[in-house]
Parts: sequence; C-alpha cells; structure tokens
Amino acid sequence: MEKSDEIQRLLDGLADDVSAAENRVSVCETIGQALVQVGKVLWVTGYIVGSDRKSGTSPFRFGNDSAVGVATVAQIGGELAIGASDLLKTGNCYAACALIRQLVEVEYLAEAFAREHDQAAEWLRADREQRRQFWSPGKLRQRAPDGLFLASDYWHHCDLGGHPTMRGMQLLPEHQAINVAYLWVDLAGHLVRAWNHVVVSTERLLKGPIPGNWKMPDVRSAIETWQKTDGLNAAMGDLGAMLRGEAQTA
Repeated sequence: MEKSDEIQRLLDGLADDVSAAENRVSVCETIGQALVQVGKVLWVTGYIVGSDRKSGTSPFRFGNDSAVGVATVAQIGGELAIGASDLLKTGNCYAACALIRQLVEVEYLAEAFAREHDQAAEWLRADREQRRQFWSPGKLRQRAPDGLFLASDYWHHCDLGGHPTMRGMQLLPEHQAINVAYLWVDLAGHLVRAWNHVVVSTERLLKGPIPGNWKMPDVRSAIETWQKTDGLNAAMGDLGAMLRGEAQTA
C-alpha cells in the first residue's frame, strides 16, 4: 500500500469516530452562539459608552468605534458559524464551504483587531476604496505575522466555496468525494482561532475578563473537549504544520 493511501485510511478511520463527531458539532455551535452574544452585548456597549461621539471622532456617532467594529465582526462570525453548521448537518456541503470561506476573512480581521488596538475603529470607518486598498484578504495576510495565514489555504477555500470552479464538484450531491468530518474540523479550527482573537480584543476594550452576566456559553469547555477527543483534528494539525513548514522554506 502506498504511504499516502495508508495516511488516508488512518484519517478516514479518525473521521468516523462517533464521539469525536459529536464534539466537532458541539464546539462549532457553541462558538457560533458565543460570537453572536459577544457581538450583541459589545455593540450595545460601544453604541452608548465611550468618547468617540463627544469628540466627533465617530462618523456614526457611536460611543466607541473600536467596540462596535469588534462587535460587528464577532456577530458576522457567529452568524456564519451557525449557518455553516446548519448547512453541514443537512448535507449542503457546497453552501457550507461558501460560508466557511467568508469565515476565513472574519478570522483575518479578528487577528488584525487583536494585534493592533485601533484597527477595529479604522476598519469600521473605511470606505469601499480604503477596504480594497488596506483591508482585502491579501493585504491582511501581508500584515499578519510571517506564516500565520497562507495564501494557498485561502485560495483552497475560494476554489471549494468562494468561486464556482470544477473543484467544487466534489461537494455537490451525487459527486461528493469529501467526508463531511473534514469540513467540520476545518470549520472548528477557524472558529477557535477567530474566537481567541475576539476574546483578546474584547477583554482589552473591557480592561478585564468578559463578565459572567454576559451569559456566555462555556466555550473553553467545548474547545477542550473537542481538542482532547478529536484525533482527526490532531492529525490534520500535524499535516498542516508540515505543509506550512514546506511553504515557508520553498
């Protein structure tokens, strides 16, 4: 048996683990709900509290444009997560991948906001030309730490769900050649990273941890359970690390 065939057989065995499959779904839905909740509360807070309205800094008369920017991206991420999860559960893999591709861009923005304090406000205030020149996925990748985001990963998502291409055929009914478990793992991975970035930005805005009265789902427990039990995620992570190393040294 070829080495690649053996690796695929092992991955497929991990993909079919029933307990891991349940935890994949759970972590995606939990993070989606948490992103929506953070976005809702932070939006109200940013609308009311802050000096941007009084100083005339906010063109929208928000109290804190940074808070509203983070809130907007968090809510968009949550809605995408919930939508992608619902589509995967019903077997609509192509449409789910279209939403996951959008979620990749949310992850890019969330990372930029977490790394530089004023980025969320600048993004919120940007017009279309400024977004094209400064906030496009390619520009965000360039400004991110070396190796954090690979262009090849982004274009993989574009080919599968961003643009109509022949590669998308493998996601269509009667053509489906991808085990849905791989899509759940991909969705979960992007959500965990996006969530971690949103938490950094939110806690910086609050100057402390997210309060208990925000009624958040237990994201930490969901992530820990998934990561401890999902061998497919661990294996794909190892393969991804290898590919990133090859891409950086190529």
